[in-house]
Amino acid sequence: MALTVFFVRHGHAENNRDGFFPDDQRFDYKLTEKGVEQAKQAAELLYDSKAEAIFSSPVYRAYQTAQIIGERLSLNVIKDERLREVELGNLKNAQTKEIFENDPDWFMEYFNVKTVYGLEKYDSIRRRMLDFVKSLFEKGYTRVIAVSHLEPIRALVTLPLNVTGKEVRKIEIHNASISTLRFEDPGLNEIRILSVDCVPINRFFS
Repeated sequence: MALTVFFVRHGHAENNRDGFFPDDQRFDYKLTEKGVEQAKQAAELLYDSKAEAIFSSPVYRAYQTAQIIGERLSLNVIKDERLREVELGNLKNAQTKEIFENDPDWFMEYFNVKTVYGLEKYDSIRRRMLDFVKSLFEKGYTRVIAVSHLEPIRALVTLPLNVTGKEVRKIEIHNASISTLRFEDPGLNEIRILSVDCVPINRFFS
């Protein structure tokens, strides 16, 4: 039996507002008022999803997003470490604008063996995310919501597209957007993309 996973990026959070890479080992970044509203909108989009469970990254901004969705859908949130944010190494607390200005290709470290900042590699991100999906099959789920972060979700979405490097950056995953993947078999041999970066249309006019 196939498995459908609704991957939700956390809502707009304090680190997004202030423009810096998070340090989740030291700080719990909360959702902004905008982020709370985004999470509520995502909950409405998912209300008829028939999800059997909701899982979340243990990172606070993701868990807070999941709690808002879970409350609307009457589902208890289950934390899963595999959905966590990527390891950002020396980029923690760095201003994103400054990094992009000084090193526009900083993100290529995700894809090569060279280590400058100490970023978690995309292969590692994909392995843990796929391991999470396999565990859902083992537990017999067929429809699940998983709240995570930008790169972990993008790493999965780009896998069936067979893109890497700079091409990966073309896939946008906005805060509180929903990207839906359908896994046809427990071996994950066939992954179908049902939606990417889905948000309520009214967000474009606010």
